[in-house]
Amino acid sequence: MAELEVRVVSERREGLLVELGRLVTEYGHVLIRQRLVQEAHGACLTLVLRGPDERQLALEEALGTHPRVLSFESLRPQLMEAPPPHAVVAPPVVRAAPAPHVAAASIPRPAAPPDSAPIAAGADVGRVERMLPSLAKDYPRIFPWLINLDYAVAAEARDASLYLAGRRTGAWVYKRDFALGAKLGLVDAIRRIALPAMRVLVTVEHQENQLHVRGCPLCQPGGTSGGRFFCGFIEGLLAESVDARSVFARETSCHSHGASMCVFDISH
Repeated sequence: MAELEVRVVSERREGLLVELGRLVTEYGHVLIRQRLVQEAHGACLTLVLRGPDERQLALEEALGTHPRVLSFESLRPQLMEAPPPHAVVAPPVVRAAPAPHVAAASIPRPAAPPDSAPIAAGADVGRVERMLPSLAKDYPRIFPWLINLDYAVAAEARDASLYLAGRRTGAWVYKRDFALGAKLGLVDAIRRIALPAMRVLVTVEHQENQLHVRGCPLCQPGGTSGGRFFCGFIEGLLAESVDARSVFARETSCHSHGASMCVFDISH
């Protein structure tokens, strides 16, 4: 597995990360970190990816020829370190991309997750609601959508919007996969419902009333925590499965703040 850094410029930023994220996943790569800024000549998106060496050229070609991409630049960090003496380091490859085009027809989307979850105060409800059908359609490959939501909403609405998206998605997954079971105690519900549902999305371990997540895509070191999504997701999963009036999930440790893993403590 090798790292690849790419930089693309597009006319507009809306939905750019989601569309290119699908290509990244399709070619067997994962997103390590990203940066999206608006510049004078367009939206500039930088992606650091990791994936198999043999598929990197194909991924570069797919990204460089994507209709949303006006210009494309690629470099491989491991090849840029310590060049041998007298070596000439070639500049990054820059490819011209074809002009963007408008799709002729939209793709029908499945129904959104149910609206039984409470509204999180301060959330950008309209934007979350518009995103939910896409989460259902692409599930479990939902992280490009959530990262895009992170960029799209105002800073003060970020945590509440991620929480609401998680709560609605968790309730939808529960109704889809687990709703026919009987009411459970909290520890059993975590083990039999929350743990397997979380494992579809991330690497997770169960310890009593806690879930430990390693390598969370929403909590990169030095960045802002995306743990509110998983707090909402866990609560949405367990709200109707536990023989208690309410369930609460809170993040007590986060990878983005320097911890080795994200820890979610669950109580009722």
